[in-house]
Amino acid sequence: MELSKFRTAILFIIMVSFYLLTGFLGSGKTTLLKHLLNELGAEKRIAVIQNEFAPTGVDGKELKQISDTFKLIEINNGSVFCVCQLSNFIDTIEKVVGIYQPEMIFLETSGLADPISISELLMHPSIKNTIHLEKIITVVDAVNFEKGLSMMPRVRHQIMVADTVLVNKSDLMKDSLANIKKQINKISPFASVELVTFCNISMQKLLEPIQNESNCHQFKSIEAGGRPEELRALVLRTGTKISLNQLKKIVAQLKQKCVRIKGFVNLDDDTSMMFHTVFNEDDYKEVSDYKGQTEVIAFSSSLSLSELRKMFKIQK
Repeated sequence: MELSKFRTAILFIIMVSFYLLTGFLGSGKTTLLKHLLNELGAEKRIAVIQNEFAPTGVDGKELKQISDTFKLIEINNGSVFCVCQLSNFIDTIEKVVGIYQPEMIFLETSGLADPISISELLMHPSIKNTIHLEKIITVVDAVNFEKGLSMMPRVRHQIMVADTVLVNKSDLMKDSLANIKKQINKISPFASVELVTFCNISMQKLLEPIQNESNCHQFKSIEAGGRPEELRALVLRTGTKISLNQLKKIVAQLKQKCVRIKGFVNLDDDTSMMFHTVFNEDDYKEVSDYKGQTEVIAFSSSLSLSELRKMFKIQK
């Protein structure tokens, strides 16, 4: 047998471990992925697939700030669970496995994605003998749990398919944790629930194999929701530099219309700032080695791109 054919045959015998990371906007999925890469990146060949509803994503740039030991692939402009992205997703898996030969694949979905159909997706003839679903991990934002749950049915679906639910920011909602956990148990009775802060958890415990097959297999007949009509993802790119004070004023205005804002902004003092918001929360962090232009993604049901551009004083 030719060497290339032999290697291909081996790949299909030794299936690649596949982990799905889900959770609503701003819940902490990328933070969790950072922990995973920090702990496993040096000893495992890892591929990360990041999915974003917007035409571009900034989370991949954030991951590259901490490590370059993994292979990053981005699938943007739609959910991997939608029919519109099916062939793209299948092709991506085939190429990643065939060329990079990872031991583990982590798929971080968009916070707006509906993963209820993941079981059927992974049974596609082209990949069902290539990757093995080890576990579905859903990150829940304790602070905004009720808001997210009431906003979109797909948030409930994210919890329904989970094998493990991480209740993040649990230190900020101590009085409500019992009720949050009760609601999660009602939605997904067989999922394990872990209370965490900054998504800190033992990776050995998190990635421990489940005893039976994933919870997702019981939802084969439920169709995933497509692109949500409630929210639009607006993308702004510019070479214009602003002050940190201006950025914070703009973000304060945007939060009145946006559920989620994130991005990298180049400031007029020649520094760069990574920031993100979810509902009323916001966070800013200076980054030393960012080389790209200012790039901002805003999720809103009422904001227009022209309004966003005006806030940054950008002309068409």
